[in-house]
Amino acid sequence: MTPLFARLRPKPGIGPALYGVWAIVAIGLSIGLSGLSPESVTRLLVIALLLGELALRPMLVGALPALASRTRFLVLGTLLAAAVEGMHMISMPVFLALRIDRETSFAQGLVRYALDLLFTLPAYVVIFSLLWFFINRYRYTLWNYILVMGLGQTLGDGGLFFFIDAPAMLFFLPYPMTNYHAINIIPFLAVRDHLPPARSAGAGRYLAIPALIGAYLVCGAIIKLVGRSLGLAQD
Repeated sequence: MTPLFARLRPKPGIGPALYGVWAIVAIGLSIGLSGLSPESVTRLLVIALLLGELALRPMLVGALPALASRTRFLVLGTLLAAAVEGMHMISMPVFLALRIDRETSFAQGLVRYALDLLFTLPAYVVIFSLLWFFINRYRYTLWNYILVMGLGQTLGDGGLFFFIDAPAMLFFLPYPMTNYHAINIIPFLAVRDHLPPARSAGAGRYLAIPALIGAYLVCGAIIKLVGRSLGLAQD
């Protein structure tokens, strides 16, 4: 490599730094435009959870050491997903009929949250099993994992159709992606040193994006079908 090309090569860490700036601007504009709506409060709670996870990273990554790697990955993922799901109860639970507002009593809130988890946690077990499939077969750097899995989950969980209808909103993409960073980064950090060493670093790792989209669509369709039969889902 010539000295000129060496100078032009991006410095390590520039990608995460740019993404961080993009996320701060996108989140700031979103909250500034919408104010402290239930959706904004939910997102702020999720971001606070993510920052708390990063602050407590050594403790969380070392949690549940007696469990096998796959089990640890699934348990940590579903526990964090349950926490994030609870934050969505005030804005967008799995069914709008389960939303918690000021008129909801504590007991009613617990029942609604339990019903939400009854539908969503099995889907998250499927999603994290799929994530486990890919990280066991393909080599992901932390940054690569954050982008690929965060994008796949964001697009799969309703984002694909939203951005097709409003492509200009792609500018705000990091805002919903933080939702999935909060549930999938810690499980990956907890097991990455225990994954098979001979994993491929080929382009097949990006198949995780369409695979996640498909899994979310299938799980979402099943949830909606069951919910409609119980009178919870609205057409």
